[in-house]
Amino acid sequence: MIRAWLADAAGARPAEPREAVAAAAAGRGAVWIDFDGEDEANVCALLEPLAIHPLVLEDMVLEVNRPKVDYYGAYLYLVVHSARWDEDRPVLREVDVLLGERYLVTYHDGATRSIDAAQATLARRPELLAAGPAHLLHYVLDVLVDHWMPIVDQIADEVDALEERLFEQRTRVVRERVVRLKRGMSALRRIVGPQRDTVLALTRDEFRPIPAALRPYLRDVYDRLARVSDLLDSFREEIAALLDLQLAAASNRLNDVIRRLTVIATIGLPLTIITSYYGMNFAFAEYRWPWGHLWVLGLMAVSALVTWLLLRWRRWS
Repeated sequence: MIRAWLADAAGARPAEPREAVAAAAAGRGAVWIDFDGEDEANVCALLEPLAIHPLVLEDMVLEVNRPKVDYYGAYLYLVVHSARWDEDRPVLREVDVLLGERYLVTYHDGATRSIDAAQATLARRPELLAAGPAHLLHYVLDVLVDHWMPIVDQIADEVDALEERLFEQRTRVVRERVVRLKRGMSALRRIVGPQRDTVLALTRDEFRPIPAALRPYLRDVYDRLARVSDLLDSFREEIAALLDLQLAAASNRLNDVIRRLTVIATIGLPLTIITSYYGMNFAFAEYRWPWGHLWVLGLMAVSALVTWLLLRWRRWS
């Protein structure tokens, strides 16, 4: 699907894609063209009047899988990622952006909340595009970064919940959840770090399509991304500490089990000796006593009690 907007003296309005491209090539107004899952042939055919480099067009329809910014003089090629947290793993979606002085081109495969929000807002605030494509790009990046913050809050809640469940008996369940959360955070960190540097690069003076008045707003976007990156780094340390604590808790539980078994075996050792002694096929004097079996049982009880008291005195049980 291809959607296009054109902002000229008459205001911002939806337009036919070819009309929008022709207006951008002629320098008439500001244009936004959004591609949703189009193939390379359609993208190249439509954007041919803008003289975009073939490598850029090829990268737009492919999964680059890493945020970056490339400067081609007349335009910028920007790769950013939106994110959504699904249970214990992130769902990342790549958004490719072309920014010229008179046009903004976005490409994504599937619905993206930041792009949908820009489409909905543009109908109410046409000045976003009328002020220049760079202002609309800032809005898209601003909404995209806003969606990262709930993910960080959700991870923080998950880490707190795991800390509370750390010493439960369901060790395997907690450990598997910690490992899944660690993998999800690692996937996020691989994107957030380069994306933070990419947004920081947009605040420099070297990019002609970005006006100087917009750079402080882009620095604000960078600051929030840097905060997300710092929080993810701190969460990584907390998750590593959780794994260490979980292993230590499991080791302590194992030690408790071994200690209990050792106490039981120690108490049972004298009983084994007594029953073995009186179980031999010899006629002991106690067998001729009227209550000889009570003597054996009493001896067993006393030996067990003395052993237990000795262990309690040595604080082994």
